[in-house]
Amino acid sequence: MKNWPLSLLALTALVSLLAGFIGPHDGAHAGWWNSIPAFFALLGFLGCLLIILFAKALGKFLLQRKEDYYHAD
Repeated sequence: MKNWPLSLLALTALVSLLAGFIGPHDGAHAGWWNSIPAFFALLGFLGCLLIILFAKALGKFLLQRKEDYYHAD
């Protein structure tokens, strides 16, 4: 029963994604991106992916040390 928050999150994400394909895309600031179904869901996913990749690279090059960092003579 501990998986219900994750299940609820997955269900909410799926409903949001499907609503992007089904619902109308009328808005005050209509642009070319509003004609692409689920554009903002994909944009958010790619943004999160870039943040993760940047954080991993930052950790690898600036934060990690060699295994013998404290025992190097």
